[in-house]
Amino acid sequence: MMMGTFIRLDYLRSKQGILKIAQHVILLAAFACVRSTFYNNLDSYRFYEVVTLGYAVAIFIFLVLTVFGVPKRVLFVNWAVTEFMLDTLGFIFVSTGSIVAAVKSCEVALLVTASVFGFLASYLLVCSVMLSFVASRHTQTAGPPIQNHCLEDGS
Repeated sequence: MMMGTFIRLDYLRSKQGILKIAQHVILLAAFACVRSTFYNNLDSYRFYEVVTLGYAVAIFIFLVLTVFGVPKRVLFVNWAVTEFMLDTLGFIFVSTGSIVAAVKSCEVALLVTASVFGFLASYLLVCSVMLSFVASRHTQTAGPPIQNHCLEDGS
């Protein structure tokens, strides 16, 4: 079928795909929790909003690129390392924002919920980092050692 060559739905059923979808949904929920309170004008919650929405968008773009088979066509990018870096930076920023959100929550239920969603997203990002690390280790090719061709004349 022609559609099968353009869309890789098998990625969405893989461990990485399910993790990406869960991360995306949880980050959007965390953003919605903060956005629906009147505390969203504080600088710490603006940072949290930017981080959660920014990484939700980045994950969505990565999902779309992967589902449409861009990694199979664009071979000069190491997609396993790209996913590893995306998830590592996401973990650093989302966990930092979640810690700040938890400290400044003032026991407001939606803000506590947002920080819990952030910590859950951080946990999923760590799981994804471990999976992408394993995937990047398996994609490295073990070729023959590099030989020095400068000394071929025997001198």
